[in-house]
Amino acid sequence: MNFVIDDVKDILNRNNDFAYIVGGYIRDKLIKAKNVPKDIDIIYDGDIQLFIKELRKKDYSVFELKQEMGIYRAVKENKTLDIAKLKGDSLEEDLSYRDFTINAIALKLMDNKIIDPYKGRNHLQNRIIHEVSEESIKDDRVRILRAHRIAIKYGMHFSKSCENHIIDGSKYIKDYPKERIFNEFIRILEDDKEGKAFEELERYGVLQHLIPYIDELKVIGKCKYHIEDAFTHMNLVYKNFIEVLRGRLYIKGLDLNIFDKKIGEFPIKCYMAFAAFSHDIGKAKCYTKNGDKVSFIGHDKEGAKIISEVCSELGFPKRAQKFIEKLVEAHMYPLGLCKNKVKNYKKSFYKLFSRYDEYIPYILVLSFCDIHATKMLYDPDNEEDEFIAYLERLFKEYSLYRQAKEKRFLNGSEVIELTGAQREEIKYILEELDRLTYYGEIKDKEEAIKIIKGIRVSL
Repeated sequence: MNFVIDDVKDILNRNNDFAYIVGGYIRDKLIKAKNVPKDIDIIYDGDIQLFIKELRKKDYSVFELKQEMGIYRAVKENKTLDIAKLKGDSLEEDLSYRDFTINAIALKLMDNKIIDPYKGRNHLQNRIIHEVSEESIKDDRVRILRAHRIAIKYGMHFSKSCENHIIDGSKYIKDYPKERIFNEFIRILEDDKEGKAFEELERYGVLQHLIPYIDELKVIGKCKYHIEDAFTHMNLVYKNFIEVLRGRLYIKGLDLNIFDKKIGEFPIKCYMAFAAFSHDIGKAKCYTKNGDKVSFIGHDKEGAKIISEVCSELGFPKRAQKFIEKLVEAHMYPLGLCKNKVKNYKKSFYKLFSRYDEYIPYILVLSFCDIHATKMLYDPDNEEDEFIAYLERLFKEYSLYRQAKEKRFLNGSEVIELTGAQREEIKYILEELDRLTYYGEIKDKEEAIKIIKGIRVSL
């Protein structure tokens, strides 16, 4: 980011204006000088239009974020500079509108002077999150989620007044635009390296206003498979996934790089984390008790419906919503295959793989985290090793399935030329080729040609 700061200073020097770096950049640098913030926020005291013009001359792409508030974003070489016109008559007045004191510290460019009217540095030193004013959270309840993200990321705690305002204001969070709620919520999961997010959000009464059935899940769940309530189990599965990301839990066949793929702006590991916690949410609606027998039949399918609605309400992207829904829906599938001890395993595996294909590695990881969370507390029959070995076998078989699809001996055009098939027939024939290749019944192109002629005759 140094070249961005140098560019801003160069413009200030020529225009005789003033600018101040504020917010996360200053906070993160004060916490640890080696931190490399992703962007810079500045307050500009001067002719902001002239400043923007000069930035464009330096090859920055500049666009308006909030025209009515005089907020702009400039981007160069993947570095982001957010610019806001000074609010009020002074910097101190401008800083008074910010959320927390640790975000209301400014650095005056040109003379590198720290301006800290609300004792933000003192609060940083004592690891306290404190509001700039008594109205900070009341003015914008989404700041409750931001406070939690900062607390989780940096190991900080809330001042007593801030804590009270969080507890009192949580029920109003969903009154705000869901895009803002999503952005702050998913960043909590992105920054949570210790698996604390959901228990901390629940502790302050925030989670209950974001996700339904939290209180119910805390009092059900104990059965012949679980000695813990459903909420505790869900949280353990989430923690296990964090351990997988950190390399502390391992399953053979998993490539951790799959979690770096992105859906929209955020890596898929954030959505996987949410699925890990949410996987048993359907138990709240599927709980039945007959004498001493407790069951949750159908909780996977019901959970998929519930979490789809939750994702929609929280502003998740459609692709992310579908991803989470599929994982919750299928999280019991691998365990069911293992327990049923199917003889024709290739047929059963193909049914699973073809149904969920791109989601399979994530489903297997979720199943692994789920099984480990259960068996780490209660495993009287020593089943965990057997289940994990089965999951590793599924990883290996899925690799063979993908190889079969990727090395198709015939493509769609060849199928048309050889059989005269049309539309849905083509799709069916190609799927049959994939299936039989995975089964090991097709080993080369000649065998594939013989097979498809037979398939075409039977259609």
